[in-house]
Amino acid sequence: NYIRAARVWFDDELDFFFKIRPQFKDKDVGDLSSRFALRERLQCKSYAWFIKNIFPELPLESDLLASGQFRTDEDRCMDTRGGDLSQGNSLHLGSCTAGVGVNTNSNRFMMLTKENELMGLNFCTDSGYSESLQFQNCHKHGGGQKFVYDHETRRIKQDTGKCLTGDPNLEKVTMAVCSEGNKAQLWSFEYTYF
Repeated sequence: NYIRAARVWFDDELDFFFKIRPQFKDKDVGDLSSRFALRERLQCKSYAWFIKNIFPELPLESDLLASGQFRTDEDRCMDTRGGDLSQGNSLHLGSCTAGVGVNTNSNRFMMLTKENELMGLNFCTDSGYSESLQFQNCHKHGGGQKFVYDHETRRIKQDTGKCLTGDPNLEKVTMAVCSEGNKAQLWSFEYTYF
């Protein structure tokens, strides 16, 4: 039913849904014509309308700079380990899944919004201006939740001048002093929108 609802309701956001859940893209869900007819008869609003008007904390694909696996030049990826399902959990560093669009583990699906928020699927990351990152409700006020991507250096920075760093020893993503040549501070993205 999850996939059937997405196919009927997501419209222009369906491609984004399959970026998050590519394992469902080719799944046969049967004939949906009665569901499309019901949606039209009831004049149901689109998923995009719902997000913009009812749940604006969740971004649409058009609100993003990047999404998917966020990979360091050391070939390690951000990994929520399910921690973005509740507040206070840490952002980890883990192995990456090979290839684009093959990430069947939504724990590695991250988003960087045009408002400079770094998100898992449910919460924003917040540094609290310390080294560690935790998932918290998105508050749209910047501060410890503001992460700016620099296209030239490929670093993600905060106002403190510190850089987002994939620390392989701690297996966590932390904030650390920016340093030239530190491959753990150079990020690439599975999907870009800039």
